[in-house]
Amino acid sequence: MSTNVQEGLFLARYQIGGDKLGAPLLQLDLAVSTPKELVSGLGHITQAVNPPIDYTYHVQGNFTYMTVMPNNTHILVVGNGTQESILPGVDNSSDSPTLTFRIILEGDWKSGVANYQYLDAAGNVHHISDAPVKIVE
Repeated sequence: MSTNVQEGLFLARYQIGGDKLGAPLLQLDLAVSTPKELVSGLGHITQAVNPPIDYTYHVQGNFTYMTVMPNNTHILVVGNGTQESILPGVDNSSDSPTLTFRIILEGDWKSGVANYQYLDAAGNVHHISDAPVKIVE
C-alpha cells in the first residue's frame, strides 16, 4: 500500500498478535474512510487452545493522526465490535461491544502495536497488550 492511498476510501487487512505460540490472533478487515476518519469491517479472533477460540465481530471505530514531531506521524485507531452469530437464523449477538481495540500505526498504515480485549463464551474478559500489528498484503 503506497502512502498516497491514505486519501479517500481504502481496504486494509491487519494481523494483530499471533507472534507467540498459543497466543490469540486478531485479524481485522477494515474499510477506512479518510475524509470521515472512520473504520468499519470484520474482526476475527482465533486461538489454538482446547477448546479452540473462533469469534467473529462486526467492528467500527475512528482514527486520528498524531504528529508529535515533524516527520513523526502515527495513527491512533480506536474501535469496538459486537460478536456475529455463528448459527444460521439465530441472533446471538448483542448491542454491547464484546471486543474493544486501540491500535497505534506508523504513518504509512503498515505496522504498529495494539491493545485489545474481548469477552469469551464463558463471560471472561481477556486483555491483550502490546500485540504487534502488521498489514497483510
